[in-house]
Amino acid sequence: MYIVFALEVVQTVLSGADIYYWFGSGYGDVTRLASPFASTFDIPIIESMVSAMVQCFYAYRVWVLSNKQSWWFCLLIYLVGRSQAFRNTLFSIPSS
Repeated sequence: MYIVFALEVVQTVLSGADIYYWFGSGYGDVTRLASPFASTFDIPIIESMVSAMVQCFYAYRVWVLSNKQSWWFCLLIYLVGRSQAFRNTLFSIPSS
């Protein structure tokens, strides 16, 4: 799960860049608060990738701990995770 850690580090850095853009270099400029800067990539894309990875890992753990007998439940968890990631990525990106 090092990939999840790396993606969370990237998301933290991008959130820091957003905060600096809005409040550091744009101090007093209210119009900058309306600009999304890096948050259009940061929140919908990375967050949906991380949540899909975590849910797939959860499905794998359920499959292993159930002695590989409840494959249908693991498949359901996997499909819900993938559909959630697809929906978050598709519908959360603001149009410019």
